[in-house]
Amino acid sequence: MKNKIKKSAYPKGSEWRRWDLHIHTPESKLGASFTGVNWDTYVTELENRAQASGVAVIGVTDYMTIDGYERLYNEKQNLVGEDRLQSVDLLIPNIEFRALPFTTDGKALNIHFLIDPSDKDHIQKIKRALKNLKTNYNGQTYGCIRDELIEYGKAHNLAITDDELAYKEGIGQFKPSYNDVFKWLGEEKWLRENSLIGISNGKDGISGLPASGFSATRDELLRSSDFVFSSLSSDKEYYLGKKTGTPESEICRMYGGLKPCIHGSDAHTIDKLFVPDLNRYCWIKADPTFEGLRQILWEPESRVYIGETSPQLSDKSRIITSMKITNHNEWFGQEDIEFNSGLVAIIGEKGAGKTAIADLVAFGSGIAPDKDSQSSFIIKGKPFLKGAVVELTWGTNQKTNGTLTDKPHDSHDGLVRYLSQDFVERLCSVDHGGNELQKAIEDVVFSHLDQVQQEGFSSFEALRTSREEASEYKKDECRGNLASVNREIERLHNAIGQKPAKVAQKDQLKKQLEETQKQLPGLTSSEDFTILERLKTEEEALKNIEANISNKTKQKRKLDEHLGQYTQLKDKSNGQIEDIISELNSVDYVDGRLLVRLKPQWDASVELDLAKIAEKIQSEISILRGNLEAITETGTSREDILARIKKLQDSLSNDENKKKRLLDLQNQIKSTENAISRLEKEIDEIEKKYTKQLKLKEEERLKHYIEYFSILLEDKQGLQQLYAPMQSALNGVDAEMKFELSAGYRIDIKNWMEKSFRFYDNRKAVSTSIRDQIETVVYEKLQPAWLSGDVEKIKEALLEFIQKVAPTSFIDKCGSPSMSLIDLFDWMFSTDHISTTYKIQYGGTPLEYLSPGTRGIALLVLYLLMDEDDRRPLIIDQPEGNLDNSSIYQQLVPYVRKAKEKRQIILVTHNPNLVVSTDAEQIVIALPDRLLGQTHPKITYITGSIEHSIQEPDSIGTRQAVCTLLEGGDRAFKEREGRYSIKN
Repeated sequence: MKNKIKKSAYPKGSEWRRWDLHIHTPESKLGASFTGVNWDTYVTELENRAQASGVAVIGVTDYMTIDGYERLYNEKQNLVGEDRLQSVDLLIPNIEFRALPFTTDGKALNIHFLIDPSDKDHIQKIKRALKNLKTNYNGQTYGCIRDELIEYGKAHNLAITDDELAYKEGIGQFKPSYNDVFKWLGEEKWLRENSLIGISNGKDGISGLPASGFSATRDELLRSSDFVFSSLSSDKEYYLGKKTGTPESEICRMYGGLKPCIHGSDAHTIDKLFVPDLNRYCWIKADPTFEGLRQILWEPESRVYIGETSPQLSDKSRIITSMKITNHNEWFGQEDIEFNSGLVAIIGEKGAGKTAIADLVAFGSGIAPDKDSQSSFIIKGKPFLKGAVVELTWGTNQKTNGTLTDKPHDSHDGLVRYLSQDFVERLCSVDHGGNELQKAIEDVVFSHLDQVQQEGFSSFEALRTSREEASEYKKDECRGNLASVNREIERLHNAIGQKPAKVAQKDQLKKQLEETQKQLPGLTSSEDFTILERLKTEEEALKNIEANISNKTKQKRKLDEHLGQYTQLKDKSNGQIEDIISELNSVDYVDGRLLVRLKPQWDASVELDLAKIAEKIQSEISILRGNLEAITETGTSREDILARIKKLQDSLSNDENKKKRLLDLQNQIKSTENAISRLEKEIDEIEKKYTKQLKLKEEERLKHYIEYFSILLEDKQGLQQLYAPMQSALNGVDAEMKFELSAGYRIDIKNWMEKSFRFYDNRKAVSTSIRDQIETVVYEKLQPAWLSGDVEKIKEALLEFIQKVAPTSFIDKCGSPSMSLIDLFDWMFSTDHISTTYKIQYGGTPLEYLSPGTRGIALLVLYLLMDEDDRRPLIIDQPEGNLDNSSIYQQLVPYVRKAKEKRQIILVTHNPNLVVSTDAEQIVIALPDRLLGQTHPKITYITGSIEHSIQEPDSIGTRQAVCTLLEGGDRAFKEREGRYSIKN
């Protein structure tokens, strides 16, 4: 194929050039065209002014003829002397017909025929066709050709005998109806296939027709035309279907397609050459060929612009104009490749060297290839590429270079954005965890934020972390509260669980007490009985004083404990306040005196007063305890009472055995009564205090748990603010694209559930059944509630979950021997598996659930649409992946077309829609030669535009190469060419 492709004269592809498709010559017979200007003077002025104005294509206009065009054509083709008009790439014949009906000003309609001059016999073919356009006068038929027009002029005005005057008269009188013109065109196959028809929108065009009674005529004229001569932006908006009330579909219905608007100077004097009113120059982005002109039919908005300067990317330093490869060991057939500033599509057969350009451009821009890449040209060709130098030239003539294979251009972030084939496939694979894809999304979103929204941070992660610092503190506090209250609840559960055992123990002790007390009467005499009564009184006093000491000791301990907590709280708060003050010091608007007021004013006397109270309690405890060194017979301290009890015990029966037994029984009774009293108190505390505390603690735990989701909601709202610019941009795109962005919750349900597996003892019969029931509630109730973020739904689902787990009976029914209640609580009420996240959805489906191909579309859309503030060239290697043509055409092509308006894109692809439907400005065709004895192919790159078309037996153009190399290329061209210009 290499030898068959004919290289384009315009290798950089479609570029903006000035076209003036409506200038007259002294040969124009109507009006006062260049009065007094001879032909040589005219050609010289035309030549000089065209070069000075940078006009590449001229439409040479004649009324009813091509006389002026033919003379200029001969001048340019060196048929009449020296070369002329060499700065002009193309002359196009523009025949201006005057047709009926008349406008309101009494003028004939202006209908323009622009004719393809590429056929070497085009002049003869045009004249032959014109001869067949007839008018009737006084019973005689005259054709639109010089000889017959002279006859017509003389027949109309018998006074004229001069042929030139008769010729002018004939042209002036030749006014067929527009129906006759279009009927004639329909019968002239060559002319019909090689011309474009334009209608003026001014007073000598459709706007000049009366509003009443001629609307159908207007529609018919527009339906039969390819373009409109108008420089008004309102006309452009209207004929492109962008005006309110007349959408694209309505314009296509009325006029058979959208209509591009073009403009010319309509020069009839030297001074007007290439100087339209208000400097409304006509710019067309195409090769300066007639086929290039045809592109405005398929791209009526993006290929034509009317204004003083042409559309260009604003930052030339972000445009790669060429790449040079030296010392390449015969890898490449040429050293230099020029690049268009728009969309550069690289095509070729498999293994032809398409990825080589993407890799080399990235390398010369500061991006080294992934050493583990399976598709990188540089990595695969490393043994043969060492020492090759890649040099890029940018729009400002700055140069960057890298030396293969280990020394890319030195740049921190890279001067291009490179979406390599490996990168896209890795991020879009089914088994990819998603973190890298999420990071890629966040990078794009951050680049879309303006300076104010970025708040001085260098990455999205840093910005989000800053915004979430406060909530992270609150979440940590919430988790701490949950852990603390779980331990309180476990303690209360354990205490309440001991009630049955305590009641049974109390009943047993009461029976034991009765048996012990029955043995006393047989051992006591009347004297001993009196002593025992006194002992009982003293022991009751001892019991009371010990209870008093115990109560005061508890109060003292509680006071000391809370005094310590208060001191810790004060120190911690002071530290946190100092941190806040330190952060606020960086806020310019905050006065230092205000920051001082942030410091809490602690009452230093409080701790001293509380310490004094503690000392007072300790003093009272000491008095109640008494002193062994200061015992008195009537004293009321514990030591005094113990001394009296000892004395009474010693005064019991003289019979030592009886005495010993009596004291032993007495001690047993005392001990049993104390034990019964303690148990009764503990049981009463369980019934009246612990049960109530448990209910309050469970309510507190539920409150802390729900509070965590309130904090997450704040995070979610913060994320929504961060992603709002991205959502706004997507909202402005075609609704059919179905992309949605949302902040939501990420639930690592799998990991969380796996942590519970260790709690189950599978040897127990009901273990599996209970586990299944709990999982059902988790997946059907709890997980959806978490994802909803609705605290009422979460609360309802959590209570059902708690009921299904039944923690207090779980251990007995199915729990493993090593588990504890606190382990179960900490798992049930953990929150580490729930966090806020950002989701991109397509058609309502989260990104992680999409197919690799659709996920690839979502990723590419982010870079194409949202990366718009990053004006670096975007290099994409074969993004189509597993997508079909329909998906690419409907879902990806619109974003490529939009993105190329703001940045240079170099796209490696084998998909015709990504070349043709995107209206790529430049096609680069990779062609490898397998040379005998060489270990690697020699790659040649041939470049051109999609309008570069050659249809010869032994040669093809860029367009034909696209159709040959890309399956479905023919269909893609037909779909593109029928998208807007559908003539009925």
